[in-house]
Amino acid sequence: MATQPKPAPGDLKAAPAPAGAKPEREPLLVDLGFQAREMLPLLVFAGLYALLLYTALFLPLNRSIAREPDLGIRVILQAQLGEIHLRLWPLLVVAGLLAAYLRIYRTLGVLRPVYRLHYALHGVAAGESPTLRVKKGEEFRFLEEDIAQLNQKMKLIATRNRDILLNVNAHMKTLADRLAADEIIARADLEEVVAAVRAQLDKAPELALPGRH
Repeated sequence: MATQPKPAPGDLKAAPAPAGAKPEREPLLVDLGFQAREMLPLLVFAGLYALLLYTALFLPLNRSIAREPDLGIRVILQAQLGEIHLRLWPLLVVAGLLAAYLRIYRTLGVLRPVYRLHYALHGVAAGESPTLRVKKGEEFRFLEEDIAQLNQKMKLIATRNRDILLNVNAHMKTLADRLAADEIIARADLEEVVAAVRAQLDKAPELALPGRH
């Protein structure tokens, strides 16, 4: 029996989740496109900061050192400037990586509830009653109650439809038993059965016969 592929990490729209399937482990990259777009402001800020730091600080310092007439002093200043480069840029890179990690972690507070909702809705569509848990620090806590209410509503609809179909089946079985016994059924009796069946089906709009309002 063929199984449906699970959505690839980083793309919730890659494929529908298998009925009843739950993610074994929530990936760090839930939606790669969204998370990359969220990183753009940080990348732009880091690029502008590095450019301004170089043009406003290091470039003037280099020019000042180049104009120093004393060779010994110029060598010392260049060595000191090189030491600043060796200490400053790695610190900025580490700070940038830490900021990027924190930004990605923050996006997970938005994406992971949506990721779980994706699976929960597929479970509801498959006739299950999945639960949705939004962890502390994540967004959309109200989705827990929404899924719980949806499950309750689907259970009520399923129970109602089952009762309707059981009643319809009882009417049809009675009619079938009379026909099997070669009983001549009067038109009035047939109309009564049809009216009873229609009345049952009209209780559920999704089961109502065409033309009935």
